[in-house]
Amino acid sequence: MKKAGMRYQYSYEEQWQPKNIPVVFRMYQLNLQGDESFVYRKYKDKAPAWFVEPDA
Repeated sequence: MKKAGMRYQYSYEEQWQPKNIPVVFRMYQLNLQGDESFVYRKYKDKAPAWFVEPDA
């Protein structure tokens, strides 16, 4: 992902259905508008748990 120019933003946890297993997703983002400070927050806002991994 980094080679494609995407930047790691945060990780978030969701329950994977139908097995009801907790899964951690990593959110990478490619900003095409040039605003590097913008972070898509939809997953972060709806997740019960989120965090930023060091050196990700």
